[in-house]
Amino acid sequence: FDEPLTSKSKDEVGELTANFNSMTRQLKERLELKEAIGVASEVQQNLLPQEGFKAEGVEIEGVILYCDETGGDYYDLLPFPKKPGKVGVVVGDVVGHGIGAALLMASVRASLRTSSNYYDNPASVIKSVNDIICHDTSKTGSFITLFYLVVDWVSQKVEWVRCGHDPAVMFSPETGEFEELCGEGLALGFDNEFDYQEHLIEFGDSRHIILIISDGAWEVENRKGEKIGKQRLNQLLVANHELPSKQILDLLTNEIDRFRGDIAPKDDITITIIKLNYE
Repeated sequence: FDEPLTSKSKDEVGELTANFNSMTRQLKERLELKEAIGVASEVQQNLLPQEGFKAEGVEIEGVILYCDETGGDYYDLLPFPKKPGKVGVVVGDVVGHGIGAALLMASVRASLRTSSNYYDNPASVIKSVNDIICHDTSKTGSFITLFYLVVDWVSQKVEWVRCGHDPAVMFSPETGEFEELCGEGLALGFDNEFDYQEHLIEFGDSRHIILIISDGAWEVENRKGEKIGKQRLNQLLVANHELPSKQILDLLTNEIDRFRGDIAPKDDITITIIKLNYE
């Protein structure tokens, strides 16, 4: 990778020298690009939560498995220093993959962390973030689906805003039933005039488990082209709901790996487990 070789001849030696110079230049560019992507991957990993969350009756764990060095899935735990007794949980999915998606994911993270400490209610938080993302993506057409949830273990309630993302599901061991945490909401980056609405459930003293995933988790395919599906993941959650969140998370990711076998994932995978009143 030093100075290119010189040759003034126009014979086979001169042609070979020119080809060699071109090859080494391209190789150097690719190695530099690979190194840059490696740095970007390291930076993105450092933006993700490095550990779970545990408080009075609340236990949260999450993981992202990127299909490339960098990706567009987003998972975060939001502390609220000015709002004791609350924690925010976010799962998002930026359209596309690679460096561009990772940059938008970082922008959403920064906006959400700032807005969540400024506004009191989830709908206002998302409205503020959407204004920023619409401005940032106006010329690119990029967008991100998002599920933003706030657990208040003092008031024993859960509030959320759904922005085009798959609904979270809440399992109640007492009834053995699942309930979808739905709500109409447009993906971020489409319309800065959209009126987002928050929703609320009071969980009281009952035990519940909330599962928030990106579509890459349940769309994993095996060699036969079959998808793992939501039902298989939900059944695994039911069978192991007494285990700590981290162990449930490991069981889910291990089942996804077992199901797909040697088929590489085509999309990022994000899984978040929230346990309530399981002390």
